[in-house]
Amino acid sequence: MRVLIDLEAEMDASYDPEYHGRLRARIWDALRDTPYDEHGAETPGFSFSNPFPWGDLEEGDERHLLVAAPREDQLAHIVADLLEDPEVHAGSMPFQVTDTRPLDPDVGPPGTEGVLETATGVYAVTPPQYLDDPDKHDDETFWRPEHGMEPFFDHVETQLQRNHDRFMPDSDPGPAEVDTPLFESYEMIKKLWLDVQISGDTEWTVLVSKWRFPYRVRDDHHRRHLNLALDVGIGRRTPLGFGFLNRQQENNE
Repeated sequence: MRVLIDLEAEMDASYDPEYHGRLRARIWDALRDTPYDEHGAETPGFSFSNPFPWGDLEEGDERHLLVAAPREDQLAHIVADLLEDPEVHAGSMPFQVTDTRPLDPDVGPPGTEGVLETATGVYAVTPPQYLDDPDKHDDETFWRPEHGMEPFFDHVETQLQRNHDRFMPDSDPGPAEVDTPLFESYEMIKKLWLDVQISGDTEWTVLVSKWRFPYRVRDDHHRRHLNLALDVGIGRRTPLGFGFLNRQQENNE
């Protein structure tokens, strides 16, 4: 599930595409001293959108932010803190939280068709077995189109399986435990380089890619996998706001 957060700009500002680090810090601040203060966890279980709509700000302008998680209580802690202390900085853009409301998107029952779109870029790393020299693999071996689509989807499936192992019942097979792919078709919108504050003293320039993924829900397992992707995002560094998915329904609305 997710929460839609209404924001009001506190001053004129240019839109800052490097909003990730300060927004992540604000969410972690909201989770401090709660059962979900899980710094260091490989799958902390939240993701977030960019402040939208995109565009330069004038004081008083309205923007929105989506925060998603598979655990309702985790979102409740975030919302409670934001309402108590409504100041939010997204990079160099200062906002005040004015309202929040819950959302529960669902890709729909088997047979439903639609499109999932990455509202933020996917941070994907090519698995070492797909490289000519696997020994040269590290966290900055970003996926590139010349690596082919198999390593991209291998990476996405592996990351989602880790979230499945943590947040879903053991009796349900994960996306890496079924014979059919998570996404059967795709359209890459663009790729771009971004400067991102990974930690307090570490900034990386990372390569991310934006996608559209048409889907047709095959069965209840596939429905759960796609809905989990809506909650946790896809790819790596999702708690930094990468890989956030939105649903664009094509029919059965």
